[in-house]
Amino acid sequence: MFVKLFNPELLSNSEYQQALVRLAIWLFSIVFMWLGTTTGYYAVDYQLFILLYQCYLFIFLAILLSIVFKPGLPYRKEVTLLLDVSATSLAIVITSDAISPFYLVYLWIYISYGTRYGKRLLMLAALLSFVAYNGVLLYLDAWWSHGFDAFFFQLLLVVLPLYQYFLMKKLHIAKEEAESAKKARGDFLATMTHELRTPLIGVIGMTRLMQGTPLDKEQKEYLHSIQSSAHMLRSLISDVLDLSKIDANKLELVAEWFDIRKLVKSVTASLAEEAHDKQLELLCWVDPQLPWELYGDKLRISQILYNLLGNAVKFTDNGYVRLELVHVVDSGDCAQTHLLIRVEDTGIGIPQDRQASVFDCFWQADIGNTRRFEGAGLGTTVVRDLTRLMGGTVDLVSESGEGSTFCVRLPLQVRGEAAGSKAGFPLAGRTLLVYERNPVAMRLHCKVAREFGMQVISASFPGEFLGNLDSRVELLMVCDSLQDTSIKEILYKAQAVAPTLPVIVAGYRGRLSEMGMVKDPENTLIKPFLAEDFAFMAMNALGLELNQRRHAIVGDDLSAKSVGIKILLAEDNAIAAKVLSTLLTQRGHKVRITRDGFEALQAVADDEFQLAFIDLRMPNIDGLEFTRRYRSNEPKHRYMPIYALTANSVEQMFEHCVEAGMDGFLTKPVEPEMLDAIIDQYNSNRDRNCIGQPLPLPT
Repeated sequence: MFVKLFNPELLSNSEYQQALVRLAIWLFSIVFMWLGTTTGYYAVDYQLFILLYQCYLFIFLAILLSIVFKPGLPYRKEVTLLLDVSATSLAIVITSDAISPFYLVYLWIYISYGTRYGKRLLMLAALLSFVAYNGVLLYLDAWWSHGFDAFFFQLLLVVLPLYQYFLMKKLHIAKEEAESAKKARGDFLATMTHELRTPLIGVIGMTRLMQGTPLDKEQKEYLHSIQSSAHMLRSLISDVLDLSKIDANKLELVAEWFDIRKLVKSVTASLAEEAHDKQLELLCWVDPQLPWELYGDKLRISQILYNLLGNAVKFTDNGYVRLELVHVVDSGDCAQTHLLIRVEDTGIGIPQDRQASVFDCFWQADIGNTRRFEGAGLGTTVVRDLTRLMGGTVDLVSESGEGSTFCVRLPLQVRGEAAGSKAGFPLAGRTLLVYERNPVAMRLHCKVAREFGMQVISASFPGEFLGNLDSRVELLMVCDSLQDTSIKEILYKAQAVAPTLPVIVAGYRGRLSEMGMVKDPENTLIKPFLAEDFAFMAMNALGLELNQRRHAIVGDDLSAKSVGIKILLAEDNAIAAKVLSTLLTQRGHKVRITRDGFEALQAVADDEFQLAFIDLRMPNIDGLEFTRRYRSNEPKHRYMPIYALTANSVEQMFEHCVEAGMDGFLTKPVEPEMLDAIIDQYNSNRDRNCIGQPLPLPT
């Protein structure tokens, strides 16, 4: 009970704060009155004094407890105001002194009530204080004995509340203007980011299509530069929009169960090429004790991971960037599960005197870095705000020139058993020989193998590796490193010495392809890989039974090839329509393009479509109105799934789209994988003969 009285949430309650101040003033009044009585300064009836103060003390304590157990009780403010005024008036009457210092409590009453609860209670407190004090003056006959003082005190009870009232009115107007300006700024940013995204979506989409055409090496380099710049701009626009929504309290979290390892692989894969280009080793470790699925906002967690890793890669010129995810369970009766995200780099670091500003908007460790490194300094601000929104914390440990470590701690629910353990995989006791030149990567590989109970022999030099090839070894792991060019030769020599020994090759996607070493995808690990990736590949190489969910880790979509279907595409932007229609036709689908909702309605009246992708912002009839009209006249037993195309964030339009009858969302620029997933889902439902009903709404 005592601990509950100091609960942070309770301490932020205005009524509770008022109750604590009230008790403090009343206890001080008791001491003050007692001293005045014992010294003979006040001629007080001692029994009346004890009765009055005990009675009100119990009442004030009861009010405090009522706030603790029933914080939202109606009309309690008005009742406590009446009690405060009456207690103050009776205290003055007991002293028999109309100009007693207790008069000052009236000032505290109306200032406090006005400041905490607004203009209505300010005026009510002023009125009650004026009437009550006038009653005290009449009762003590003070208008005759202290007429001048009484008039001045009564004047204060009128003038000061009026002055506070006008100040509060001006403050209220200023606050409304500030909120209006803040809303206008948010609306402007939302509109501008949409307008900026539209041409940017065209650039990203067209470069993606160009990537599938024959290009020479120089053209590929140019295309890669365009894509990197476009994605950087897209990231900055998203950060600005997210910050504006967080600032306006409009960002809502959408919680769902998701595969954390699949998410980590997606984020690291998107940054692996950039790290490779900078000759950085990108390492990843996910605690095998962390269950498969977590409950939280998948999109926002991916943003946190992407911003932290992206910053680490950006500000690191040599060495490595390491991502670790750890499952933390607090001790105690109410054990809370946390996800600890740790991103460590060997980059430029942040001086101690500037670390307090690292999460501020548009800030970088050195003002010169804004020109040296791309970006506006928004990534860490987004990380901090999203972490706070999810009830977590973010910390930084860094030294200038020594690198940085960011730690994010998020409270999350988990589901299922631990992803991997020595008991869960039949690798315990097997002997692995690892070749890896990078010492940091070597430590991680050994840690991964030992986590599954394997005996590990490590070798950092070719001679050492070949010298350890003996009868003890049951599995080889040959790892490419950015500083090593001899991996192909070493692999050939090892296979010549032990041709029947199974081998796992680990390296970088583009580099392994260039060296012609991706002969057997089942025995090839792409860096950075997870512990479970290694375990599944090791079991496969050793011919052991795969008793865990490989698809959830490696992320291989083994769905059947999509059957060609007829699709309606409503998109007023010609470039966006071209990109999306090309992606669909390349997959064997027939696409009909319309430029607005009116044309789309005519198209569905003339022809039959299995699926529709409808832009939300179109002339004449927008996507929402099209969906409402179509659903109202849709033929029975011929349900057509409709997916919204939007350049804005999903949560802004989620309720409107669901209400209109849409089945899901695609954020532009559309990822080919998302298209495949939606069409595979449609084909899966068609195979089960349940197309006459809505598809499950994707998150």
